[in-house]
Amino acid sequence: MTEKKLTLNDLTLRKLKPTGERFFIADDSVQGLRARVSAQGEAVFVFSGRGADSRSVTVTLGRYPDLSLKAAREEALRQRLALKSGVDVNAKKRQLRETAKATAEVVTLEALVIEYEQKFAPSKKTWQPRGPKSTKGEARMAIERVFAGLLAKDVTKLTEEDFAKVTSSYKRVKSDGTKLTANGQVSRARAYLGPVLDWAAGRKGFAKLGASRVPRIAVANLEQVHDPALDDPTITGKRDRILTEVELRAIVPFLVWPAPDLGDLRIPPDQDFRPIAMRFTLLTAARLEEVCSMQWGHFDRQNKVWFKPSVKTTRGTARSQHLPLSDAAVDVLRSLPGWTTAGPRDLVFPNATGQGALGNWDRFQKKLDIASGTSGWHRHDLRRTAASIMHAMKVPASVIAQIMAHAEPLKHAGVGGATGHYIQLTRVLTNQRDPQEEALDKLAEALEQIASV
Repeated sequence: MTEKKLTLNDLTLRKLKPTGERFFIADDSVQGLRARVSAQGEAVFVFSGRGADSRSVTVTLGRYPDLSLKAAREEALRQRLALKSGVDVNAKKRQLRETAKATAEVVTLEALVIEYEQKFAPSKKTWQPRGPKSTKGEARMAIERVFAGLLAKDVTKLTEEDFAKVTSSYKRVKSDGTKLTANGQVSRARAYLGPVLDWAAGRKGFAKLGASRVPRIAVANLEQVHDPALDDPTITGKRDRILTEVELRAIVPFLVWPAPDLGDLRIPPDQDFRPIAMRFTLLTAARLEEVCSMQWGHFDRQNKVWFKPSVKTTRGTARSQHLPLSDAAVDVLRSLPGWTTAGPRDLVFPNATGQGALGNWDRFQKKLDIASGTSGWHRHDLRRTAASIMHAMKVPASVIAQIMAHAEPLKHAGVGGATGHYIQLTRVLTNQRDPQEEALDKLAEALEQIASV
């Protein structure tokens, strides 16, 4: 585009006519201000200058005569000062363009949920596929089940009232006769969807630049939507269920590998590690998710110590744990095919594909309940049951807390948490066993006694 030697004034601008060519007219009064003239004879004021980083920047000021020459000169001077002070003068325009693009692009609730799933599934277990035959995680399935009627709608047009209407009127699709309401399902779906909407809007933990969706979009806030589980007396908070001796006696014989015949589970017995994983959970008082993520490289065979890279804690951030295992727990590991064939990164208790984590637990739990004649308990209750048995065996509460990773007793003494590295040395020099190992041995003996009665 050429620059014509014309004087930039109101007379010149009023006389502009279509010429079939595009050109600039520079202003003699304000350096960097020019009129950009189109082939049709229309003029637009632009300002070119250099920022604090010496980079050349061009800013579109406005169209003549909507923007007068006098106003264009004043705006050009303001832009020059802003550039010199390091202001990104085009940032607002970029944001407006992104907002316009996001507005023009219809994002449905379903598309947003899938987008979130693709981004966070690698780090969030509830968003990972539930099993070899499923492409969806628990979170997405819950959202799609409860909010099915909203999935195809533009998420930017859904209001808090729309979501509240669903949460207050949703009915269970299937009922097993034990649940009177769907409030538990609604509460879970609401809990899973809340972060999706916060991520899209850049709220809460996603407020920092780069943490949220790009571009951000204006969506409803589920904090304004009531959780129906809060008013449901049948839904309690913290579970305190433990299995009785009679229940354990009925259940433990089924916690073996290869898996017992519990009906149509569609997984060959030698590929189903769910029962034996539950037995290992009972023997170690570990969380089931810790057992399911255990790799063969995490087990120190010489010292019989299970290294957990990350365990939940009741206070503070996650930390690692070294847990000495009982002989019974080691025997479980030794009985598995991976003992001799698996690599360090292979899962100890894999799913049927041999690669992913165990899943489809609800289906298995129902079959186990029928086979054992028990009900009303959850697989996570095994951990609490193990702790209760150790307490009944007079194991000190501090040792139980250490096994369950509720506390790090040596923290205040300035001793590192990786003391498990020195367990073998302690045995050799002091001829003493780790209190955790002794406690877990007592647990194993008690379970064997219960099962044999």
